[in-house]
Amino acid sequence: MVGVPGRSKGCQNCRRRHVKCDLKKPQCGQCTKSQLACGGPLDLAFVVYDGAHSRDEHKPSTSNDPGTSLVKHKKEASRPGSFEAVFSLPQARDEVFTAFTRHHLLPENGHIVVPRDAGGSITTRCFQALSYTYFGVKHHDQYITQDGLAKYGRALGVLNGTLAKPQAAHSFDVLGSVTIMAIIEFLVSNHEDGWMNHARGLERLFEIRGARRMMSLPCLMILEQTRPAIIFAAIVLHKSTILASPGWKTLPWSLHPEHIDDRKKLFDILSDCPDLFVTRDRVSKFVDGSQIINAMQNLATKARSILHDLELWGQDWDSDVSHLCVELPSPSSTPTFLDPTGHEVPIWSTILQYKSVHDHNALTVYNGALILVLQFILSLDIATDQHDHAQRLQARVHEAGIVICRSVEYHYGRPSGERGSFFLLFPLRMAYDAVGKSSPAIGAWLRGKLDEIATGKRGTWKSAKTLLEIR
Repeated sequence: MVGVPGRSKGCQNCRRRHVKCDLKKPQCGQCTKSQLACGGPLDLAFVVYDGAHSRDEHKPSTSNDPGTSLVKHKKEASRPGSFEAVFSLPQARDEVFTAFTRHHLLPENGHIVVPRDAGGSITTRCFQALSYTYFGVKHHDQYITQDGLAKYGRALGVLNGTLAKPQAAHSFDVLGSVTIMAIIEFLVSNHEDGWMNHARGLERLFEIRGARRMMSLPCLMILEQTRPAIIFAAIVLHKSTILASPGWKTLPWSLHPEHIDDRKKLFDILSDCPDLFVTRDRVSKFVDGSQIINAMQNLATKARSILHDLELWGQDWDSDVSHLCVELPSPSSTPTFLDPTGHEVPIWSTILQYKSVHDHNALTVYNGALILVLQFILSLDIATDQHDHAQRLQARVHEAGIVICRSVEYHYGRPSGERGSFFLLFPLRMAYDAVGKSSPAIGAWLRGKLDEIATGKRGTWKSAKTLLEIR
C-alpha cells in the first residue's frame, strides 16, 4: 500500500508503545524481541461487498482490535446489490459520513441547522448519529442505519441526563441537539408523533430561554430552521405556539435585520393559525346558544384578519418583478381527465418554473396557508356576505391547490438538498385536502409524490408516509 503522510503503518503493539516498527511480516522485529504476539503492520483497508461472492481485497491485519474495524465482518451480512464500504479507521468513517450528510442533507446555502463551529459533546454525538443514519438510509444499508440509531439512543440518554440539571435549557448545545434529533425523527420515523414531540419539546426550550436569548446568529439560525416544524406541529395538535407572540416575531431578528425576508414574514402570519383551531375547540364545548354564536363570529373575524394578512403578503410578492415565474408544458406524468371526445387531457396544461428554490418554497407554503385558512372559514358555516360566499371561497381553495401541484416538478429538478423536500410536505398535504379528495386522479398523483419522498426517491423523509393520515 502506498504510504499515507502523517499516518503510522506500524503494528498495533508498536503504535501503542510509541516505538518505531520495522514493518516486517508476519512478525515485526520489535514484537519478536519483546516476545509479543504481532499482527503485522496495519493497512488502511476498503472492503467492498458486491454480492454473495464478494471478498476482502485487503484485510485489516488485526481484525480483533475494536479500534480498527468499522463494521463487524459477517459473511451473512452481505446482500446482493447492497453498498457497504468498510474503513479500518473509525475517524475516516466519521468524516466520510459527516461530509456526505452536510453535502446532501444540509447544503452550504447560508441556512444550515447547526453551524460548523457549534461545539459541545451532545451536539457532536447527535450529528454523528444523524450522519450514520442518513448515510445508511441513502445507501439502503440497514447495518449502518442501525448503528446510527444506536448512537441516537445513546445521545438521547445523555441529553435527558443533561436536562435534569438546572439551567440546561439555556445551553446552546442542548438546542442544537434537539434540533438534530428532530431531523432524525423526520428521516426515519413513520409515526407522526415522533417529530411532533421533538418540535414541541424544542419550543419548550425556546420558551425557557426567552426570545432575547435567541438574538445571536447561531441561535437565530436554529430558530429560522425549526420555526416551520414547530408551527406545523402546533396546527396538527391544535395547540397554541409562543411563536405567535409579538416578541418572538421581532426580538430574535433585532441584531440581524438582514435575515428578515419574505419567508420570515410569511411564517409570522402562519404562526397565528394554530390559535384558530385552539379557539374553535374551546367554543365547541360551550352550551349556551347565544354564547356560541358570538364566539363563532369573533372567530370568523379573526380568521378573516389572517386571510387579509396573507392576501397582503401575496400582493407584495406579486408586485416584485424578481418573483415572476414562467410556464412550461406539463410533463407526461401529469394526471389526466377524459375530454368530451374521449381523449386524455392533462388536468393542468402547464407547470411553473421559478427563479429560485427560495421562491418555490415561499409560494407553495403561501398557497398551503391560503388553503388552511380558507377551509377553516368554510368550516365555520356562518359566511353570509358576498365576500365570504362558500362557492367563491371553494374556488380559491381549488386554485391554490392546483398552483401547488403545478409547482412540484420544479422542486424535483433542483439540487436543493434533502431539506427542500421538507418544505413540500405541508403544501402537498394541503393540496390533497384542496383538490386530491375531490379528484381521484390528482389524489393518486399526490399520494405518489409523498410516497417518493417517504421512500427516498425524491428526498428522504419517511414521516411523509403518514402525512395524509393526520387529521
